[in-house]
Amino acid sequence: MSLAPSVPSARPREILAAVGRVYPTLWPAVDRLRAMRAADFPEWPDWCFLPMQGAYAILSGGGDRRVPLEHIHHVGIVAALAAWRVTQGVYRFDPTVAEAVAATPLGGDLPIELLYRLPEWCVYIETPGRIWEGRTLHGFWAHLEWEDGGGADELRLVLNIAEAPGLALDPVRGLVPVPLILGEGSLADALDRLAESGRRRLESMGLPDLGMRQPDPARLLEEVRPLVALVLYLCAENAEIGDGLRRPSAPAPTRTKRGPRLFPPDRLTAWDVGLRLGAALRRAESSGQPGAGAGQGERARPRAHIRRAHWHTFRIGEGRRGYKVKWMAPTPVNVRDPDVLPATVRPVS
Repeated sequence: MSLAPSVPSARPREILAAVGRVYPTLWPAVDRLRAMRAADFPEWPDWCFLPMQGAYAILSGGGDRRVPLEHIHHVGIVAALAAWRVTQGVYRFDPTVAEAVAATPLGGDLPIELLYRLPEWCVYIETPGRIWEGRTLHGFWAHLEWEDGGGADELRLVLNIAEAPGLALDPVRGLVPVPLILGEGSLADALDRLAESGRRRLESMGLPDLGMRQPDPARLLEEVRPLVALVLYLCAENAEIGDGLRRPSAPAPTRTKRGPRLFPPDRLTAWDVGLRLGAALRRAESSGQPGAGAGQGERARPRAHIRRAHWHTFRIGEGRRGYKVKWMAPTPVNVRDPDVLPATVRPVS
């Protein structure tokens, strides 16, 4: 039995190529716009690769031109792929760890400050076995969006449920952007803000009712929650990504005659997530032992497991009468040998 995980799907890279064929001048235009940062455009935060306003300007042709309404979803897709193109990291969760993290309760306030610690500008997370509205969810891209003019930051997801890579931009059979407007409150509040923002935007365009079926809020929340939990895990301080020697990061630009430029890799990079931890958890589970190392008269330690992400109340201030609430990331408990398998970082052709 092989100890190494299987090679990640080339599908996200095929989608990248398919979108590039539809918009042949897209990636050079992105490079030019990035090089003009802080010169002709407002300087956006380092955690944002390219605001969607930039993607919109490229797809519309700039000036007063507009992206056709039937292509408006292209903007969110292009913004995600542009940010992912320069790293092309594919995050492959150990199935045991993925199940535990995806089951994390997210009923309280979202720890949005954690999201600004994404390991790359945009990550692609594989989701084997997951379904979205009856279609196979192969994986999804996740990145952060910044808007000039004081708009709220967003966590942007782009769901890879395209029937084929060549249909990535198809409005019915292609990729599906899912934005979450960040702010105070829970994940449900973020979705409510999204719905309200969408209504205002349609009204401003003179389109108060397009006759489109609106998703059921409760169902949307249930489907989005495990995906957000996976993203949050990648941002956690104790996330197990790779082999512990290398970690993903934003690449440094290369100086060229036309300004700084980021050269995309020629292959995917697979990042194993929780590989050693998952193996240790399964071994502990299959051992049948309730705990480890209990001698006579001693209480056996609880079985190795992942303590779910949870909210923890800290007492503070004089007399410890005040309090504040913090989000605690998923934590391995009683896992004594997480090195049972080597986590690896592999370029994939």
